[in-house]
Amino acid sequence: MDEINDRVADAAVAAVVTTDYLRRSAVVLNTTTDDTSRRAADEAPLDRFSQWVPSVHKSATPQSQRMEHSA
Repeated sequence: MDEINDRVADAAVAAVVTTDYLRRSAVVLNTTTDDTSRRAADEAPLDRFSQWVPSVHKSATPQSQRMEHSA
């Protein structure tokens, strides 16, 4: 296991490898029966949404400011 962790220390590489492994039904079955893995998979969309919201607010701010000035 240490060998695998050393080879996929980069998060981008780990994401690609994990995605590839999750295409295997046996891997998905084992992953979903592990409480920690299942919890992490359940929380991932919320984490991604939490990262996305500030960028949306930041990009929306100039537009809302322009609308206030034109009124």
